[in-house]
Amino acid sequence: MSRRGLAAASFATAAGAWAGAVGLASGVLDIGSELDQRLPFRSPVVGAAALTAVVAVPFTVLGVLAWRADRRAGPIAMVAGVLLMGWILVEFTFIRSFSFFHPIYFGVGLCFALVGRHEYTGQSRGVHPS
Repeated sequence: MSRRGLAAASFATAAGAWAGAVGLASGVLDIGSELDQRLPFRSPVVGAAALTAVVAVPFTVLGVLAWRADRRAGPIAMVAGVLLMGWILVEFTFIRSFSFFHPIYFGVGLCFALVGRHEYTGQSRGVHPS
């Protein structure tokens, strides 16, 4: 994957996470009182803060690094992908409600982790120029 493609995909993932966090924190994204009760501290704001910290910020950082062709983009892509997969598993555990977004975003996280691994291991062998 090209660095610009990695940056674009990272920014798109980050944008979705930022939108979700703002929606949760502001109340615009209403998940219903039953699911609200399953959130940590029963607070959409805490859920929004966690989404920001675990998904939005890492993918924003990855997008910037990839856009700048920074050699740290590969390892950060691996970490961001694993964090996204972990987020999906933890979210599903907390809310105990299935959404079609869960497997989609788990797959997105897996793709980032695999691309990051490829970039990282390729650079370590000198295959990909940084």
